This record gives sequence, structure tokens and C-alpha cells, in this order.
Amino acid sequence: MRSQHLLIVTGAKDQPDRARSVSPGLRISLITRQEMWQRVWDMEKFARVIVLPDDTGDDEWLALARTIHALDPIDAVANFTEKDLDKAAIIAADLGIRWHSLESVLTVGDKFQMRRSLQAAGVDDTPCELVKSPEDLRAAAGRLGYPLICKPRRGISSQGISRLTGPDDLDGAFAWSSSGTHDLDSTDLIVERFHMGDEYSVECLSEDGHHLVVSITEKSVDREHFIELGHIVPAPLAPEAADRIADTVTRMLNALGVQDTATHTEIIVTADDVRIVETHLRCGGDRITNMVAAVKDVDMPEAAARRYLGQQVLAEAIRAVDAYEAAVDKQCAAIRYAVPSTIGRVTAVNGVDTARMLPGVQEVTVLKESGSILTQLTGSGSRAAFVWALGWSPEEAATRAQAGVDALEFEVQPQTP
Repeated sequence: MRSQHLLIVTGAKDQPDRARSVSPGLRISLITRQEMWQRVWDMEKFARVIVLPDDTGDDEWLALARTIHALDPIDAVANFTEKDLDKAAIIAADLGIRWHSLESVLTVGDKFQMRRSLQAAGVDDTPCELVKSPEDLRAAAGRLGYPLICKPRRGISSQGISRLTGPDDLDGAFAWSSSGTHDLDSTDLIVERFHMGDEYSVECLSEDGHHLVVSITEKSVDREHFIELGHIVPAPLAPEAADRIADTVTRMLNALGVQDTATHTEIIVTADDVRIVETHLRCGGDRITNMVAAVKDVDMPEAAARRYLGQQVLAEAIRAVDAYEAAVDKQCAAIRYAVPSTIGRVTAVNGVDTARMLPGVQEVTVLKESGSILTQLTGSGSRAAFVWALGWSPEEAATRAQAGVDALEFEVQPQTP
């Protein structure tokens, strides 16, 4: 029996090894862009790697995929990032391989179009407008009313998110949000109604259009630029609240045409509704999948790889989630990030070994090593370190993770902001 041949579009990191582990003899080809080059790990393990300039058009991506397919027929297509999902959809459709539709990919990746789709489906009626200038933003704010959120239309990693509480915020918000588009495919911004409430993310697995909420994650967020500073898995929610969230997210996935993948959806629960912030055709970051695997025994990245390869994953995941819910003693996990207040160059990081020895701590990772520059908290890349830990309650897990962060000491040579 011929082993499978997987084409990965753009992203790699550890996902190829996960795919190989669930499909013996798997051959993997990769087409990527220069911008993503550093995300390609273990180059020698690929059957072939093609690197393209960042501005390469769809036709060339497709022509190269057809050439690979002619030499070594491709059985499956995967993309584990948010870059070039449209190219993966075009290639899969051309080769007759089951994947996300191009329409679904474009809608999910375009926050303005996503809002329009959710409004039309009756899932979320949050008002939203497209803005391309400070004048557009001022006019939209007049129509929508305050408070508002302004952010890049195709934004990632919490970049360029601004909260507007009144007219005095307009100019600064437009400048800040525009700065978050510097490495994106579009410089357009959107402005939408800001919802007050508790923030969560929802990790789902989808198979043939059937959706399973594997876990709901409670988020701790910086209120100025909405950078995520911590998570708890699973979120401490009453059953009826969790059911409302699951129902809303499931209806959203159906409205957006999501069929087969792992998804990561960000939501806000207000006093009387569940509001969609955005969703992603990928697993959650920030070690959320590690915590879900440790607590609920569902490996989301592995399940995503298996699904791309045509394997069934939902029944197994349902059994694991049901077993967790039936358990008397339930473990919880939490992650906390270090955000030193001093701006400058890191000269040393102390306390790492101490943090690793603390009860329940599973991982301590320093993101800003000696020689790195600490900046103001402007995006996810500004965080300096993280610790995640297990406990027998959400409070115990969070306390253990914070204790690990508190054990870290950054020696910093201050610099002018």
C-alpha cells in the first residue's frame, strides 16, 4: 500500500513530526514563503521544500503544486498557520482534495466579512464598519457610538488593537491600529462596538461539519491593548453558561462553513449575550493546546494533523471529554506571563531553576533572554516569559503558575522608551 503524501502550505514547526507520527511512511512536501522561513524545522525530513518570494501570486503557487502532484501524487493538503490559507484552499480545490472552501477561508480571515456573515446568519449582530482614514473613523464613530474597538481588518497576535471611549481617542487609535498592519496583506481597519464582559477562547474540533467544544479557556487580558496575560483551562463556568457559549460557537462555525479542522475562537460574554470576537482555522496558541492535552487528554494539534490526513478524530475526542466531565477529581491548568515594567536591554534572567521546581509547574520558558530588548506591552511579542502549571482547582493552578512567574527576576539595563 502506497504511503500518503502531504503538502504543507507555508507553516511547519513541529506539525510535520505530528503528522508523521500518525501516518507511518508519510512523505511531506512544503511550499512556503520567505517571511515564514524560520518556521521551517528539520529541513532534512521533507521530501522537498520550495521557498517563494513573499509577493508571489496565486498562479505560481498553484503551478508548483501541480508540478509536485505530477511527480508524486498529493493525497492531502495542510496549513497550520494563518498565512496563505487562501493558497492552500486554491491548491486543494484544483487537485480535488477535501479541504476548507476558499469562501470559508476568506471569510474567516477577513474580520469585516466575518461580521457581515455572522450578522446575516443571526449569530452576532455587532455593528462594524470598514475605515481607511482618520476621517472614515470619525464618521463611523459618530454612527456607531462609543465605546468602540478599532483594529486591523486582517490582524493577528493582538497587534494594533485600540479602544475608543470618546472623540479624543480617534487620532491616536487610528495611528496605533494602522501600525499593526505593517506586515499584513491589507492596511484596512475595522471599527466595531466594544462589548463589556468576561473574555474566553473556545477550542473546537470539527469533522464532516459536526463540531465538538473540547474546552473553554478563561482569559486574563491587558485592558489597554488587549494582550493576553494568562489563561485557565477549563474556564470555571456554570454548566448553563458553558452550554450557551458552545451553542453560539457551533452556530458560528456552521455560518462560516467550517467542516474539518481544529478551531480557536475568541469570545466575550456580556450580561445578556455571547459575542464573537474572531475565530481562526487553527489551534490556539499560548500553550492552550498543551494545557488541554494535560487536563482533558485531547491533543488538538495531533487531531488537526490526523483530520487533514483523512482520519476520524471526533469519536475519540468525545470519549475523552465525557470522561473528564464524569471524573470526581478534575485537574485544571493555568498559564501566566511575565511582563517586567522596565524598558531596556535584558542583561540576565534569574530564578528559572527555582520556578521549575515549584509544585505543579509543568513548563517555564523565557521569551526575552539576555541581550533581548524589553519594550512597552504592545503585542504578544512583548511578553517576557511564561509559566504554566497544574492544580486541582482553577485557583490552585493559577496560583502555582503565578508563583513560577514571581520567581523569575529580569535584570534590565534601562533605556528611554
